[in-house]
Amino acid sequence: MNDLRVMAPDGPDYPVGLLDLEDPPQLYVLGETTTAPAVAVVGTRRCTRYGLNLADAFGHALSRAGWTTVSGLARGIDAAAHRGTLRGQGGAVAVLGSGVDVVYPVENADLYRSILLSGGAIMSEYPPGTRPDRWRFPARNRIIAGIASAVVVVEAGVKGGALITARLAAEMGRPVLVVPGDVDRPASVGCNHLIRDGAHPVLGVDDLLTELEFILGEPPNQMPAPAGVIPATGLVIDDLPSIWECTPAEALARLARMEILGEARRVGDLVLPGSG
Repeated sequence: MNDLRVMAPDGPDYPVGLLDLEDPPQLYVLGETTTAPAVAVVGTRRCTRYGLNLADAFGHALSRAGWTTVSGLARGIDAAAHRGTLRGQGGAVAVLGSGVDVVYPVENADLYRSILLSGGAIMSEYPPGTRPDRWRFPARNRIIAGIASAVVVVEAGVKGGALITARLAAEMGRPVLVVPGDVDRPASVGCNHLIRDGAHPVLGVDDLLTELEFILGEPPNQMPAPAGVIPATGLVIDDLPSIWECTPAEALARLARMEILGEARRVGDLVLPGSG
């Protein structure tokens, strides 16, 4: 690990947001960090396919906009957000609950390597060789919350690390954005509770980017907005990704947003203009 760096709280390259912590830790870092605003995308390991697709779409959109995606390399929502980021222009930062040379879970070894190869970073407060003991992960979450300028919770159960990250972020004054879900879906219980307690709901990729631009300012990269006009004859839903030049998950998220606003409606396999 010849490229291992150590960042001290009084160092010039130390993440400024971590100075908001009562105990800003020394960081061990592999790879490259940037000065672009960071957005944490977090959620449960016990997620749904819907949650995985949305986390991937969020990571991809953040990357295309030029913002950094921060998460924990855990299975589920975290890994999906990282993969979405890598499909864009990179900019992923994974914060581990182990040493930076210890990949956990091992199933994410390829993702770990891809983050480094894409110009992203792996970081931890624990020295190389440190095992991923369970008690280390809640502490890891405070680093994710501290680095981020905003936190996005995609899916979360009634307990779990995503809720810890959201609580810590709120305590540090970071905006917490949450995807709402069915009231009887276990993976959405925590999200719905966060919204009930004051977190801001986000209804898809477009909504997320709008909220983040309000919070963070103009994105570093100007993303061309996909066409939003639905002709009177309608469009085939399966054709939307190619027409709008985006992923299927992003197309469905955008369509859902347009339906909520009354700009579109589904009829069979077609999307037609709405009444809004």
